[in-house]
Amino acid sequence: MQETPPVAAGPLTVPAPAPAPLPAGPAVTLLLPLDAPEFRAAADALRLGFLAAMTTEGSKLEIVVRRTDASDDRVLEGYEAAAAGGTRAIVGPMTRSAVGALIRSGRVTVPTVALNRPEDNLPLPRGLYVFSLGADAEARHVARQAWADTMQLAGVVSTRTAVDRRSRDAFVDEWLQLGGKITDILEVAPGADPVQLREALDRNPPHFVFLAAGGERARFLRPFLGSQMPVYATSQVYTTEDPLKNFDLNGVRFTEMPWLVRPQDPVVARYPRPPGMDVDSARFYALGIDAYGIAARLLGGERAFEFDGVTGRIVVTTTGIVDRRPIAATVRDGKSIAAE
Repeated sequence: MQETPPVAAGPLTVPAPAPAPLPAGPAVTLLLPLDAPEFRAAADALRLGFLAAMTTEGSKLEIVVRRTDASDDRVLEGYEAAAAGGTRAIVGPMTRSAVGALIRSGRVTVPTVALNRPEDNLPLPRGLYVFSLGADAEARHVARQAWADTMQLAGVVSTRTAVDRRSRDAFVDEWLQLGGKITDILEVAPGADPVQLREALDRNPPHFVFLAAGGERARFLRPFLGSQMPVYATSQVYTTEDPLKNFDLNGVRFTEMPWLVRPQDPVVARYPRPPGMDVDSARFYALGIDAYGIAARLLGGERAFEFDGVTGRIVVTTTGIVDRRPIAATVRDGKSIAAE
């Protein structure tokens, strides 16, 4: 009987261990600057709006709120801890600086809804979606609205704050791209004589003025633009619901969210409305509602979608920029109303 020759034994191969699964974490982590005094009210309003939307939609998602301050380091630490904990999506950060820091860090590992635009025009990493109430994005919508209203010559008036300068520059860029012309770009310094503003506009009259100023400063400057001059602005112009304070804003046309000027709209009316919120907090509450709508769709596997939100029409594309399209509003008898 022929024997089978022995087979030489090769090196022992030990299969590589399977990678350890990530811990089962919450569906969504809210990464909010609740420990930063200057951002606490806005962050808490956004948190309440997000949770209200989740309850209204009957969602069973597990939500964790991770508190940070406004420092980039602590925000990044919070982000990494949330991702390591197995969260499936993150909503935050909320400050421009922290969003920029997150982008530069290269640490975006789960679908993330950032709640502000970065300070620089940075390319967005895959998985990051930028959703905000930025005045610069609104200013571009104002330019399109004025163009649709057949305006052609714009005068531009701004103050020297960083927000108003960004708003002004965005409007000018969009307006020129549309084919509009600009008569003057006037920046009002603190303590400047506003009568000079009126004189400058009278020397070279525009068809309308874009006013890049917020709240009290806008209310102060409006009478010096001329009672018959059409004035356009972003929602920054309307910061109080006191009709006596807003008297000088009568007739100003601005961008606004349906949450504040169309409360009876079915899309808006289905969500609870906390009593006693001021205008700014109400806007962040509404932002939280729509942030939930975006996060829920991302968790469902969608990457490009649109829906009617309470802050406007929400259009999400694979570029990561969330286009929030507000509606036209005006001030009448000191109150904001949807434009007809």
